[in-house]
Amino acid sequence: MAVGCSAMGASLESILLRLLVPDNAVIAEATQELKEAYRDPNIVEHLCHALCSSQNVQVRQYSAVLLRKKLYRFRCWKKLPLEMQNGLKSGLLQRITCEQEKPVILAVCQLVAVIAKHECQRRPWTELQQLLSMLMHSKNVAESTLGFHLTSIISSVAPEVFSSHFKPLFKFFGECLQSCGDDQICFYVIKSMTALVSFIGTDDANCFQVLIPCVMEVIRRLAGSDEDKAVEALELFDELIDSEIAILLPHIRPLIKLCLEIAGDSRKGDVLRVRAMSVLSWMINVKKKAIVKHKLIPELLDVLFPIMEEVSPGDLDRIEEEEEDEHSCQSPSACAAQLIDTMALHLPPEKLLPPLFQHVDKLVKSDNASQRRAAYLAIAVIAEGCSEAIRQKHLPTFVQAICEGILDQDVQVRNAALFALGQFADFLQPEMGKYANQVMPILLNHLAQTAELMAQTRKDPPNLSKTFYALETFCENLEGELVSYLPNVMQQVLLFLTAPSYRAKELAISAIGSAANATKEAMLPYFPQIIGDLKQYLTEHQSEQNATLRTQAIDTLGCLARTIGASNFLPMAPECVELGLHLINAVDDPDLRRSTYGMFASVSSVLKADMTKYLEPILDHMFTSLQSTEGVVTQPADTSGSNFQLFDDLEESDDEAAEIDTDCAEDASDDDSDDDNEQSCTVANAYLEEKEDTCVALAEMAENIGPAFAPYLEKCFAEVYRMADYPAPDVQKAALSCLGQLTVVLFKSANQAGGGDHASISDASKAASMLISKLVEVAHIEREREVVLAALETLGLLINELKSAAFEGEEQLQLVVDLVKSAFNNELKSQCADEEIEEPDEQDEAEYDGLLVQMAGDLVPAMAKALPAERFGPYMAGLLPLFMGKLKKQSSTTDRSYAVGTLAEVAEGLGQAGIGPFCRPLLQVFLNGMRDQNGEVRSNAVFGLGVLIQNAHEILQPEYLALLEALSTMLAREDNRHAKDNICGAVAKLILVGVAVVPVEQVFPVLLQQLPLQEDFEENASVFHCICYLGGLRHEVFIKNIPSILRIVLRVIQTDQITEETRINLLHLIKSLSLSFPQEIKAILQACTHEEQQVFEAVLKTS
Repeated sequence: MAVGCSAMGASLESILLRLLVPDNAVIAEATQELKEAYRDPNIVEHLCHALCSSQNVQVRQYSAVLLRKKLYRFRCWKKLPLEMQNGLKSGLLQRITCEQEKPVILAVCQLVAVIAKHECQRRPWTELQQLLSMLMHSKNVAESTLGFHLTSIISSVAPEVFSSHFKPLFKFFGECLQSCGDDQICFYVIKSMTALVSFIGTDDANCFQVLIPCVMEVIRRLAGSDEDKAVEALELFDELIDSEIAILLPHIRPLIKLCLEIAGDSRKGDVLRVRAMSVLSWMINVKKKAIVKHKLIPELLDVLFPIMEEVSPGDLDRIEEEEEDEHSCQSPSACAAQLIDTMALHLPPEKLLPPLFQHVDKLVKSDNASQRRAAYLAIAVIAEGCSEAIRQKHLPTFVQAICEGILDQDVQVRNAALFALGQFADFLQPEMGKYANQVMPILLNHLAQTAELMAQTRKDPPNLSKTFYALETFCENLEGELVSYLPNVMQQVLLFLTAPSYRAKELAISAIGSAANATKEAMLPYFPQIIGDLKQYLTEHQSEQNATLRTQAIDTLGCLARTIGASNFLPMAPECVELGLHLINAVDDPDLRRSTYGMFASVSSVLKADMTKYLEPILDHMFTSLQSTEGVVTQPADTSGSNFQLFDDLEESDDEAAEIDTDCAEDASDDDSDDDNEQSCTVANAYLEEKEDTCVALAEMAENIGPAFAPYLEKCFAEVYRMADYPAPDVQKAALSCLGQLTVVLFKSANQAGGGDHASISDASKAASMLISKLVEVAHIEREREVVLAALETLGLLINELKSAAFEGEEQLQLVVDLVKSAFNNELKSQCADEEIEEPDEQDEAEYDGLLVQMAGDLVPAMAKALPAERFGPYMAGLLPLFMGKLKKQSSTTDRSYAVGTLAEVAEGLGQAGIGPFCRPLLQVFLNGMRDQNGEVRSNAVFGLGVLIQNAHEILQPEYLALLEALSTMLAREDNRHAKDNICGAVAKLILVGVAVVPVEQVFPVLLQQLPLQEDFEENASVFHCICYLGGLRHEVFIKNIPSILRIVLRVIQTDQITEETRINLLHLIKSLSLSFPQEIKAILQACTHEEQQVFEAVLKTS
């Protein structure tokens, strides 16, 4: 390098040497001196001198690192005189070839890459390209290795250096991968390919694609010789899946076989096996149709089940840990279970379940406990993704198997079965509640045994967490049906509050909250004792273990506030808010803030508008949580393998930047953006959960407080809107939902007195317009399906609540209509991964894929109800074919049922004013649906027919008798009770609109024979409207059937099966009958039961 030695150069080396001394005081002094030296205008020369002349390896390495940091910004490089730039470039290339120490070579290569990035913006660095070519083509393995190493680093830092040479470069890569026997060189080739993926153009894709088989063979070799390198090499497939998935299309089958080969080899390390399964997970996520097309599901399961059977020593020692939790995939066994979960979420149940059941049926009966455990894990993880298929065909069998598993002799099998029970309780409601009599005695008995074992051993039993997980989830989803079990549940759970184990106390406190959520005011008898037990943890100063209990106690306190009854909790509500504010002021803990915000939201349901006196400090804390960057870890893209934290603040200072001449200003923006690319960020989970729960609590508070919250809405909306594109899906989902709720509150405030200057319909419409545009954008471009579902759900909320105010102009309405069409045509980003795999087949959809389309389709009846017919009608004409497409012969039962049911809701929403143009096509849909083999489809169809009869009676009047014939024919053969109830509703509507045409004398007695309704109680409104209507007419058929009518009415009038309006009408009917036909009524009552007589007397006394 063309730089001379100097006293400062020697001094700099002395400073760097003292940084190596194992003495903190010396290191601190040297660090300060280094900061001073860094301000020397000749620092680059001095660092070059140290790099070239020092005999100490670490000094040379440190010098190269400091030079890279100094010259990282383009403006800093540009400030150097051209002579110095050329000298530095030349000297660095010489240094690379003569340096023998690997750490120094790596540091110099990274410095060269940074300079190459700067130089390619202005002129080619010909000498570098010549050196690379010479080294990579060298017959000397060491030189060739150095060349490919340097290429991989430049590819990572400055890929644009190679952008005009991709074709020859990829061809050379292919020759190397095929003929070079050195795995280190091949590894660097794969690293280079990985870095260049995102820069590949259409013209280069074919050249890259042909390399994949060679890459897979190299990875297979590395998996046997150097697992760490194999793990890194697999990153190439992550990059391809993320940005250039088409390149992998011809290689999906061999790639999956490679990953299965690695994952299934128990001799290989856990990290490599888990990494291979991670690639499989991404492939299943984005190439599900290719997986089905290549019939790879059985092969995947054949490998994954044996992996799930593995139990490492760590698993045996940590049975209590949540290894089956979806967020914990460090062991191959847990990762294999998570992979089956991914398959359930993304693959069609018709293709996944048959081969999976073959494994489960065999393993669940095995004498090997590890195999039984694997079977129950598989049952557990398919509960979410295959819930509909399980619900329809397999639930009784699975529940029986799970109950047997909970009684298994092996603790790991019991844990897996308890996990499965919790999953089923979470995702298979309300059907799972019907098994309470079978499940609850087993759970309670198991809980008692757990308590007994804890008392004997004075240690946490190995099934403690899973027992409480199953208990909590099952009980909470039982809701009111838990009341009969509540004394037994609370008797046992409260015992754990006095246990010596912190974990047992935490789980018991959480279980109390779940019981409160289910049983609400039935918890009142236990309220004083619970509060007494919780108070000890609700203070500022707690040990680390008690701090966890404090957080859980606040969560449970919030559950009680929300459920125990406002009047019961009101006396302590202000104290709870003040306690919460004191704690979050005194203790810096994201978990504490998260739970406290939740408690504030719960207490707001008690205090309502009185909560406003506390809102200023509460919202200040919440906004701080949303804005906070706490927990964000910035990770520089530094591949040096060394830790140089001492030098992190030695990049160009702000003062130096201010002195840069104006010639450099034009490069600043590019420079900054490049710098951003040099870092990646992660956020600690606790801080993500804090942001998520802040949004949830904010939405709940706004809803509970109502119009009094109006003064704070604008600021809240602005703060949460900033989170609408947050990179963490859970936070983004919560933000979108919160924005929807805030907009609804704004609208309601504008509609109610008291909104004043803080809210107007115009403000609500503007907020809705802004939010709808954002939600539609998110739904189109977001790849995370759960985020898209949240966006669609929020759109539904806005339309249902704001009605026409949601659509200030036609632009937003068109956006939503186009979004629905895109979803039905599988054009959303979250749906498009498999677009090149033939034509979409509804039978090859995962349940969650269908859910996305259904939620988009649900926006159609919402718009039909929200908008005037003349405004929505033209749009409906373009949407109708989407639903007709779900009614083909090959369409799934789920799709047919959904399409018919949704069209019925659309007919309801269009009303009499808008149904006309759509009456005939809808009539044909419903008549066809009434003949479907599936009971749910028939039920939805006959409901839709009833709606048509009600809204299009003038159009359909000539066909009343034909419609009546269709209903009679259906009733005669119908075995689905829900469908029978819908037939009753349709017949009632037909009588109401066509009493002069319909043969009521024949029809009405048949209708009465089907009453009272047993499942679809919403039809009671039409049925009893019909009865009251005929009674008002004093129709002959009504008078003949008064005995049946009276007994039917008495059986329902005091139940929740009818609306209040219907109840009032029936009260009038009974009183009218008793006045008009006193003797007949008296005779009828004598034949009634005692209970029916009591109801009649109570009705007569009602004013």
